[in-house]
Amino acid sequence: MKKLISNLCAQLESGNDLILASIVKSSGSTPRSSGSKMVVMRDGSIDGTIGGGLVEALVQKEAAKIFSEPANTVAFREFDLSNELAANADMICGGHVEVMLEHLPSEEDTIAVFSAVNEALRTGKHAVLFTVSEDGSIKERQAVRPCCQLPELQFAEEKEATRQLEAALKSGTPVMENFGDALLTTEAFIPQPDLYIFGAGHVSRPTAELASAVNFRTVVLDDRADFANEGRFPQAAEIHVLPDFKDCFAGLEVNDNSYIIIVTRGHLHDKTVLGQALATPARYVGMIGSSKKRNAIYDALRDEGVAQEEIDRCYCPIGLSIGAQTPEEIAVSIVGELIQKRAGG
Repeated sequence: MKKLISNLCAQLESGNDLILASIVKSSGSTPRSSGSKMVVMRDGSIDGTIGGGLVEALVQKEAAKIFSEPANTVAFREFDLSNELAANADMICGGHVEVMLEHLPSEEDTIAVFSAVNEALRTGKHAVLFTVSEDGSIKERQAVRPCCQLPELQFAEEKEATRQLEAALKSGTPVMENFGDALLTTEAFIPQPDLYIFGAGHVSRPTAELASAVNFRTVVLDDRADFANEGRFPQAAEIHVLPDFKDCFAGLEVNDNSYIIIVTRGHLHDKTVLGQALATPARYVGMIGSSKKRNAIYDALRDEGVAQEEIDRCYCPIGLSIGAQTPEEIAVSIVGELIQKRAGG
C-alpha cells in the first residue's frame, strides 16, 4: 500500500488524472480482501492489484468509461464470483466483491489529501481517509491522523466520524454509512510494521531485502559505517550508524507492532542488544546463533536480573527450521518466521 500511494501521488503531481479502484466490501473466498486498491492510468496500465484475473479486467474496462466522466466521479460496481461469471472464467475463488472507482483529478486539493496519507505511511504512521460521495460524485475528502483533531465534515457529525474512524482502524477494512443522501466511506491506512535489524553483516543484507519485499519497513542499525550504508541496503527505510550498542534503542519508536532481529558480529553485542530489546513492547524479538551461544547469553541476562518470562520472548535460534545454510537461505527462514508471526502464528 505504501508504494501504491507513493506512486499515485507522483502521477497526480505529474498532471495525470487517475482512476482509483478500491474493494470496499468482500465476502466468500475472494482473491483479495476489502481495502485492496488498484490505480488505473488513461492508457489502461495499472499499479497495485485487487486480485487479478477476471475482476481486475472488468474493473479496467469500467475505469476506461469513468475517465470520460467529470473529475471526482465515483461509481460502485459489484461482482459475483460464485455464479456463471466465475465458472466461465475457470476461477477457483468464489465470493462477492464491491469495488469503488474514483476519478481522481490532478488538482491541488486531491494531491494534498493523498500526500498526507503518503507522508503518514512513509514515516510509519497511521492515516484515515474520509470520502463523502453523493449522486455519483465525490463531495469531500479529508485525510487525518487518528491522534489528531478530526476535521469538520459537511455530511456527518464529529461523533459519527469518530465512530467510523475507530471501526475502520479496528477492522482494517473500509467502513461505509449513509447520512441522508450522502455516503461516508472511511478507510484506515495501516503502516508497514517496523523491522529493526541490529547488525549489518552478510545475513542482514538478504534479510533486509526480502523483508522489504514482503512489506516490512526495514531499519538497519550497526556501529560500522562501512557496513550500515545505503549502498549495501538500498531498500531500507532508515539506516542508523551507532556510536556503539549500549543505548541502541534511543530515539526509536518501538511498539507492539514492531519486530526486532539481532544479527550483530559478536556475542557481547548480541547480549547488549537483546537485554534492551526485551525491555520493549516489540511483537517479535529474534536472535541468530547456536543453542550454546543462546544459553550463555540467557544465563548472563538472568544474572543481571532479567526475568525468565522476558527471556522466553526471544526466538533463538532465529528462523523457521528449513535446513538453511547460506545467508540467502537463512534470510528466507527468518522472514518466513516474521510472516508467520505477523499472520498470528
